[in-house]
Amino acid sequence: MACGLSEDEIFIISILYSHRCLASSRSMNSKLLAKKYNKRGVGDFDDSIKKLLNHGYITTVPKKDKKYYISHIGMTIFALNAHGIETTLGRERHI
Repeated sequence: MACGLSEDEIFIISILYSHRCLASSRSMNSKLLAKKYNKRGVGDFDDSIKKLLNHGYITTVPKKDKKYYISHIGMTIFALNAHGIETTLGRERHI
C-alpha cells in the first residue's frame, strides 16, 4: 500500500483505467461499475468510491445515474504501478 489505497479502491481505478475512462465524455455508469465490483464480492462499493473522490483520483458526472472517470491520471498510474498493475508509459500506436 505505497499509495495509501486499499485493494478494493485499486480494483475500481483499474476498471476505469482499462476502459479508458479518462474524460467526462468517456465516463462509466455507476451501476455498471458497481456490478463489476460486486462480482468480486469484497468490501463496500460506496465507501471505496467516497475515498477515491476525496483523494482526487476520480470525478463524477452529474447525470440521471452518476458516472465516474479518472480525473488525475498521474496519481492513478502511480497507484496502479505501485500495486503491480501494468500501465502504458506513453502513447501506443496500433499497427
